[in-house]
Amino acid sequence: KNTQHKMHRRLLSQHCKAAYDTIVGIEIHAQIAAHTKAFSPAPVTFAEAPNSKVAPWDAALPGTLPRLNTRCVEAGVQTALALGAQLNRTSLFDRKHYFYHDLPSGYQITQQRVPLAEQGQLRVGFGQDEFSVRIQRLHLEHDSAASTHSGPLTLVDLNRAGVGLMEIVTGPDLRSGKQAAAFVRELLLVLQSIGTCHGNLAEGSLRVDANVSVRRHGSADMGTRVEVKNINGMRFLSKAIDYEAERQIRTLQQGGTVLAETRTYNVNTGDTVPMRSKESEVDYRYLPEPDLPPLRLTEDYINGCQAALPELPRDTVRRLHRGFDLPTADCLTLISEPGALGYFEAAAAGCTAAQARKVVNWMLTEVFACLRSDNIPISSFPVSPAQLRAVVLMVEDALVSGRAAKTVFAELVKTPQSDPHTLATQLGLIQISDAKKIESWCTETLEQFPSEVQAYRTGKSGLLGFFVTHVMKKSGGKANPKTTSDILKQKLNGS
Repeated sequence: KNTQHKMHRRLLSQHCKAAYDTIVGIEIHAQIAAHTKAFSPAPVTFAEAPNSKVAPWDAALPGTLPRLNTRCVEAGVQTALALGAQLNRTSLFDRKHYFYHDLPSGYQITQQRVPLAEQGQLRVGFGQDEFSVRIQRLHLEHDSAASTHSGPLTLVDLNRAGVGLMEIVTGPDLRSGKQAAAFVRELLLVLQSIGTCHGNLAEGSLRVDANVSVRRHGSADMGTRVEVKNINGMRFLSKAIDYEAERQIRTLQQGGTVLAETRTYNVNTGDTVPMRSKESEVDYRYLPEPDLPPLRLTEDYINGCQAALPELPRDTVRRLHRGFDLPTADCLTLISEPGALGYFEAAAAGCTAAQARKVVNWMLTEVFACLRSDNIPISSFPVSPAQLRAVVLMVEDALVSGRAAKTVFAELVKTPQSDPHTLATQLGLIQISDAKKIESWCTETLEQFPSEVQAYRTGKSGLLGFFVTHVMKKSGGKANPKTTSDILKQKLNGS
């Protein structure tokens, strides 16, 4: 079946694709980083025993009332501020009614009429690849229970019921699966940097739905919108959107009609399949929530939330680029890996821009390799930022070679209480930079290979490496390579 889909995609010529625009809007449900649920004191956990973290309100027991978790309000306000959205000083809670086994009360508390915030914007990418996405609304609500289907049975786990969510809805501003994936990555970076959502896709704390339509190029019509739900994981988002857009174009090219429907993405086959028609969508019968008063935000509260916001990712990238001339890709890696930015800033303290770039290179190679190998966060990494800086500066000061520095680093991982310079000395890795001593080795080497010296002087300049290698052998690998190369050039060129 996958082969058939690939053939269909090939048959959809580039000419046909170019005749259509893809229009994508994203709906994101971000689980709020909070210790307790949105309207009850039950703890927010993951992978606990089923139905072990449930308060009476979560199970919709008679007589229970919701109590708004102020942390959810704080997270929503801070997220809205980070996205440049307009906060509604008064927002309202509503009941969204539907009857399903994962919703014990038969309704979800949400904010349909007046959301927490509206009219925001998120800029994605840098330079020529930069684009802007409108944030139409951000509102608070709570999650439903988790369902597990086992044969004829459906098992319900209420641990997730009532967990606080932020629903973030974009405008129809995206034009491809690639753009949509870039937007979600940027948003996830913002949420994680300000601490309002952990964004762990494997745990389902960030869920993405896409609204996809196509239209003739140049047309003002938005086309028929198809919602693609349950896109499980970032890497499938781009594929799901691109497939759905191609499916719609193919349908129109064949004279068919795109139906307004909800579809789901099948990760095994790589296609989208129908779930239900939009015409048969349930009437949610929104009603004002009688047990919660309007949510009113004061200026002092908003200012407090604003003051508590950390530096936003785009500002961090600009600062790192301006201060250290770091490549954008390296900046994004530092802010994407939890704890990496703080580690870098501590390691680069007092360094020049060039030295800081070397610190980053060591982090992206040696440090990150250890983190992946041991499956640990950087907060648990045994080598301190100061020790890494010392290793980098030893190479910079020609005390050790690059290869020797890696040996010192590997030993530091095993014995983090050691001093890098002392360790290098004990291991016999300190380079010899005494010009007179190195000159004597160079003289011996050139006298040992007179024919190679003659060949060098007649144009075979590549032999310089040959001479450096033999000097290094005479020094036991301790001669400073740069000093060695400079002295050899002077002697070989007769200066």
